[in-house]
Amino acid sequence: MDSAALARHPGPHDHFVQLYQGLDALVDTVAEYVDTGLRRGEAAVIIATPEHREAFLARLDAAEQGAEQGRLRVLDAEQTLAAFMANGMPQWNAFRQVVGGLIAELRLRYPTVRAYGEMVDVLWRRGERDAAIRLEEYWNELGKLQTFSLLCAYRMDPLDGGSYGGALESVCEAHTHLMPARDCAQFDDAVMDAVRKVLAQPFADALLKVSAKHGAATQMPAGQATLLWLWQNMPRAAEKILSETRARLSPAG
Repeated sequence: MDSAALARHPGPHDHFVQLYQGLDALVDTVAEYVDTGLRRGEAAVIIATPEHREAFLARLDAAEQGAEQGRLRVLDAEQTLAAFMANGMPQWNAFRQVVGGLIAELRLRYPTVRAYGEMVDVLWRRGERDAAIRLEEYWNELGKLQTFSLLCAYRMDPLDGGSYGGALESVCEAHTHLMPARDCAQFDDAVMDAVRKVLAQPFADALLKVSAKHGAATQMPAGQATLLWLWQNMPRAAEKILSETRARLSPAG
C-alpha cells in the first residue's frame, strides 16, 4: 500500500509514521488522513504544535463541520504532554486517562477514530528520545485496549547518516508502517540506482535480494528497507550509498 492509500484507508490498529523535513509534505499527509475520515462520518483527533495546527486546519475541507459536530478534536501538543509527564517521562495511568479517555469518548459515538499526534516529535527534537519511545510504547498499549488508527510524525531525514545507528531503527520498531519524506517510487529508484553504482553489479543485485528478504518487521518502501539493512550490515558502503542517493534526489541531480 502506498503512502496516499494508507493515509486514506488505515487499518483499525495501524500505527504509522511520516518522516518529514518540510511542512508541506506533512500537511498533505495529515489532510488526506483526517479529511477522508471526517467525510466518512468518522471522528478525528489532532495533537499538534500551534504552527502545525494552523497549517492542518487551513487544509481540512471538513474541519468546520467536524468541529461543529464534535467529531474533530484539536489539542496542543505541549499542553497535552504536560498533563501526563512526570520526572521527564510519560506516565501510563495519566496518559491513559487523558488520551485514552478522549478516544474512548469518541468511540462511544462514532464507528472509528483517526488520531494524529506529534508529541513524540516534540520530545525527540528536545533530545528526550527515551521519553519519545516510551510514549510510542504507550500508544501501542492503548491500541491493544481501544480501536483507532494513529499517524505520528518525526522531523527526520532518512538520507542523513546521523538518523541511523539506532535512531531511525527505534522509531521504525514502534510502528506498523513507515512513510518516506519523499516520493516513494522516486526514493526507491534512487536507492536502487545508488546501490548499483557504488557496488559491483552482480554483488549489488544479490545484496538487494538479501535486504528485501531480511527486511524490518515494519512495513516500509523497499529503498528504505535496503538502507536500514545496509547500515546494520555494511555501514561503510551505506555511507557511500546514502551520499549517492542524496545526489540523485537533489534538485540539481
